[in-house]
Amino acid sequence: MRKLKYAAAALVLCLFASGCSDNQNVEYHIYSGGSLLDSGVVTPPESKKNNSADFYIPDGMETDYYRTYALTDEERDIYDDTVKSLGRLKDAVTLPVDSNVYGRILETIRLEQLSFNHISTWRLDYATAKQAFEVSFYYRLTADEISSMNIAAERAAKDIISRLKPDMDDYEKLKFFHDYLVLNCESDPEDEYADTIYGALVRKKALCEGYTKAFSYLCNLAGIENVIVTGKTTVPHMWNMVKLGGNWYHVDVTWDKPDDELHKEYPDVILYQYFMVTDSVIKNNHTIVDYPAEPPKAYGTEENYFVREGADVTKDGELLVAAENAIMDAVRNRKTSAMVKFSTTDLYLSSLADLSNEKLFTSVIERVNAECKENIGLQWTDYYGQYRILTFIINYN
Repeated sequence: MRKLKYAAAALVLCLFASGCSDNQNVEYHIYSGGSLLDSGVVTPPESKKNNSADFYIPDGMETDYYRTYALTDEERDIYDDTVKSLGRLKDAVTLPVDSNVYGRILETIRLEQLSFNHISTWRLDYATAKQAFEVSFYYRLTADEISSMNIAAERAAKDIISRLKPDMDDYEKLKFFHDYLVLNCESDPEDEYADTIYGALVRKKALCEGYTKAFSYLCNLAGIENVIVTGKTTVPHMWNMVKLGGNWYHVDVTWDKPDDELHKEYPDVILYQYFMVTDSVIKNNHTIVDYPAEPPKAYGTEENYFVREGADVTKDGELLVAAENAIMDAVRNRKTSAMVKFSTTDLYLSSLADLSNEKLFTSVIERVNAECKENIGLQWTDYYGQYRILTFIINYN
């Protein structure tokens, strides 16, 4: 086995929207910095009745948690009117409420209108002629560009959904979405569309906002209740919460991508330290910002990855059982890594002494090979020891 060393006045709403005002073919050319990124001809699906946007909005590109639970009836009316204005690419609207309240409504739109990728910034000005404050909007895309990008994103999402197996439960669907984004999307701070579903699913380049909105969109298509959470790590950050079995859980796809050093050594490794976790776990190094409103509480542990997979070590003597559960599942799915997590630091540290025994996992390897008809080799690394996680690298011989 091999052990690696442990290594206000203006708000940017980086979103895209979708939808078309007619059924004509749309020829599109998307440029960034003078370079052609994408081009082609698409036929937008027939617009829905009473569609209030000038562009095509795919089903599932809207969540409704904050609008439902955090806004008053009056604020919901303003929210709906503003969505229509932004859908029509209006340049300005008269401020209907206090600017702080309107800012919270706009933030709700940013988090829940997943297709609204076209807004660049908004600015508050006093319109002398109207003797009233106005909110001016600035857009970075045309309606046709928005439509074409969202059609492409919808096609990519439907392709992912088509890969789900009929017998998958919601936990397994969430894990599939999580793993797909970790393995198929690269973090890229330079990509202009890294904050969008289009960036994550089509260009396969994203930052936290792109990962989060793509995950939310896939959850919506699968009928799984979810909400986007904003906060801070060392920088402003965004991630998801999902509701399963009556309990809410945090999912941070961005932070479940391996660090560059580990990814370079083992490109197929997927981490799960932030998949289906409680408030107490996420708050170890995430600060939740209650804006536009306080997100739901997450106390449940039943659907936590390590609990669900039988890969949690809660007392002495459980390491081999947990390791076999994790490795067996990984090999059955032809994955190259598996993980176990220790419930306490003391338990983790005491187990490290056992790992010096080169034959410790011999019986585990033999049972996995016999059950799965494989001939695997095994390495381990405490690269994520700060999370009390032991990672196994599986070699298929």
